[in-house]
Amino acid sequence: MKILMAARRYPPDVWSGTETVFQNLYERARASHEVRLVVGWTRARELVPPEAVAVPLQGRGKAKAWASMARAIRAEVKRWKPDVVLSNSIEVPPTGVPTACIVHDLNFGRSNGDWESRAKAGFYGLRSRSLALVITVSAASAKVLGRTGVSEDKIRVIHNGVDTERFHPVDLELPGADEDSRVVQIAFPSRILPGKGQHHALDAVARLPRLHKRRAHLTLVGAVADRVYLDQLRVQAYGQPVSIHTDVDDIVPFYQQADVVLFPTVMDEGFGFTAVEAMACGKPVIWFDQPAVREATGGIGVPVPRGDIDAMRWAIRDLMDEPQRQAALGAAGRAHVLRHLGWDQVWQRYEAALASIVR
Repeated sequence: MKILMAARRYPPDVWSGTETVFQNLYERARASHEVRLVVGWTRARELVPPEAVAVPLQGRGKAKAWASMARAIRAEVKRWKPDVVLSNSIEVPPTGVPTACIVHDLNFGRSNGDWESRAKAGFYGLRSRSLALVITVSAASAKVLGRTGVSEDKIRVIHNGVDTERFHPVDLELPGADEDSRVVQIAFPSRILPGKGQHHALDAVARLPRLHKRRAHLTLVGAVADRVYLDQLRVQAYGQPVSIHTDVDDIVPFYQQADVVLFPTVMDEGFGFTAVEAMACGKPVIWFDQPAVREATGGIGVPVPRGDIDAMRWAIRDLMDEPQRQAALGAAGRAHVLRHLGWDQVWQRYEAALASIVR
């Protein structure tokens, strides 16, 4: 197949779960197909692949950025004549070529369905009419798409993948450490914004019983999406066993060095990368229960009711007291990821989906 892949953002110019998904798909697609990549950039041209058709978007509002991407995509379709288009953005313009779009979620970075989110969701329903296929990352997201007006026969569920060579367990050296006294490392790697719930993780650790709190340390790490929220977290963390690391070069070691990973997101997630990346590293995960995260994890880990800080506090305490359970949950999580979420398996599903719409 000749596949044109288009995305408004691409790593490392912009880092987030949705962008890394598209990057992994591109790398696997070009191993066995003719592929042309059209991507936008906002920081520097050098931060997107040199072979890509790169569209400068820095300083442009949404409307101008959309128009610039649309012109570039249409020009490349006309010049290169692909069999199919795969886009990471619902704004991909009609081109006359069968087109599939990936929709990761419809929370738009928010934890509640305000009028703007509802308007955007309605736009997804309208835009889907010109698409041959809408690929989404969980059955939970597929239900939400159906409610926006996307035709059920256009929706295909393909779970995201995890780079199991990058996200993998490591042996932690604990020379002479006494299990009853050593510090238990608790981590929450994720974009820093209110919907992800870093304040809930911090609150749960702050409420631990005194003896457990003495031997616990929470690390919040991730790209900053909300500077005001980050300042609020720093105030909340004062005097607590908490450290905050922002915009790090590599987030993987923070997973690998943790004993327990938290994922108290209050957004309606499409998938739940923090949970499955932790599982790939062999770590037990305590997560706020919701359909997409339960689906992505296969139910492995410790789910607690969404927003229930006391339940999360007691779940942390129990895992701190049970290192053998930590190890068992971590091993089960790693096995689940290897069995179901390897990128080669995921690309095969995409390949079949794209082949099904090629004329």
